[in-house]
Amino acid sequence: MQKISPFFLALFLALIPFFLFGNNVQISNVSLTNDSTITFNISWENSWRVSVAPNNHDAVWLFLKRRDCASGQWSHVELSSTIANHSAASPLEIYIDGKDASGTKGLFVRRSADGTGNITNTVVSLRMTALPVGQYDFRVFGIEMVQIPQDSFLLGDGNISTGSFTDGNSSNPYYVTSEGPIAVSSAAGNIYTTSTSYRPVSMPATYPKGYAEVYCMKHEISQAQYVDFVNLLTSDQAASRQITGTANRLNITGTWPVLVANVPHRPMSFLGWSDFLAYLDWSALRPMTDLEYEKICRGPIIPVAGEFAWGTSLITDANTLTNDGTANEQSSNAITAGGGIANYNNNTILGPIRCGFAAKAATSRLTAGSTYYGVMDMSGNIWETVVSCRNAISVGFTGNVGDGVLSVSPGPGFANQPSWPSPLASVGSSSAAAGKAYRGGSWNEVAARLQISDRALAYSADGRRFNEYGGRGLR
Repeated sequence: MQKISPFFLALFLALIPFFLFGNNVQISNVSLTNDSTITFNISWENSWRVSVAPNNHDAVWLFLKRRDCASGQWSHVELSSTIANHSAASPLEIYIDGKDASGTKGLFVRRSADGTGNITNTVVSLRMTALPVGQYDFRVFGIEMVQIPQDSFLLGDGNISTGSFTDGNSSNPYYVTSEGPIAVSSAAGNIYTTSTSYRPVSMPATYPKGYAEVYCMKHEISQAQYVDFVNLLTSDQAASRQITGTANRLNITGTWPVLVANVPHRPMSFLGWSDFLAYLDWSALRPMTDLEYEKICRGPIIPVAGEFAWGTSLITDANTLTNDGTANEQSSNAITAGGGIANYNNNTILGPIRCGFAAKAATSRLTAGSTYYGVMDMSGNIWETVVSCRNAISVGFTGNVGDGVLSVSPGPGFANQPSWPSPLASVGSSSAAAGKAYRGGSWNEVAARLQISDRALAYSADGRRFNEYGGRGLR
């Protein structure tokens, strides 16, 4: 019979708040019942489900970790693959996507019907499986996600942006109508770029093109999320992944296992390629591809020349802040009519601003700087780290999701997923991360790098940690 200690659970809950500032998801009142069911309240802001454009919804990706009270080590918790074994009170429902190679590493909670507004203290219960005999502490993690529906879309903006995708040797955007293979040539109907420096290689059907449905993190990985991740690793895994300091608006202090994110709501910068992949594997997510980035930004609508994530070519530089360093950190700059706002241009704000800083009550897609589907900060703030399509290593990526488990000694703390390019890349190497790219620009880039068809960094093998590199996961 499984022995799980409710006392240890209650003690742990009293010590660690289930609260992620970066995405406003709050998980509280966690309790254990029947030695296999975790029940809690969930809240988050500005939830939606709509049956008109953009015909999508938001959701929260939920996963659990358990600590063995004998060894002190944390591990991923398997959940029941039967939806009926879980429950969510109105207006929510449980959704299991079936993408895990084995078991169920997590699940989504989302609105069950059309509606908008805040979700407040709604009860959710999750059934755990495969728990070995022992006494455990548990943590529940929630990451706010946005559904990106299956749909055709266009790549490129009329060959205006650097490295823009085209349909053959023309200035026309390339039309993605399925997840089928894509050939590269100058002939009409094939994908192409006018410069060989940015030209992709042919992509097999297994490489994610952006046509299929995915869920995308609404915000970049936050400093709070990354600290939670490192603090729950083993000591040798944490030694590979720990990032501390106070440069360029990073503010993480302490040492494992009590690292502290002093500005938890800001994006996590200084992420090397192996750091980024390790976080995604541990969270049972995956990286996005070069093509998926544009789909998430543009959706199914016609491209605009030189457009940013909010769909126009007009931009305001967020260079003045109010409530700096708080959970309400935001820009006070007046936004140009018909345009959006982003943190860029190496201005007086020398680092990233709070995740979703431009979204306020009654903001539009433009004034919030949002993508077509409601994903935040895809232009500016920090670079989006993606899987490239420039070589055989990158297009060998199949879109498989992480399993919640990282490598152990003798090479601890790395993602170990098949098809993920260069997961063992050294954070000290400028050439070990074959297969990655960057999209969307950052706080220290010119406006052109923020254009959603700009592919100036369509390939970068640099595995090192820099103050402008971050990212987010898909599922």
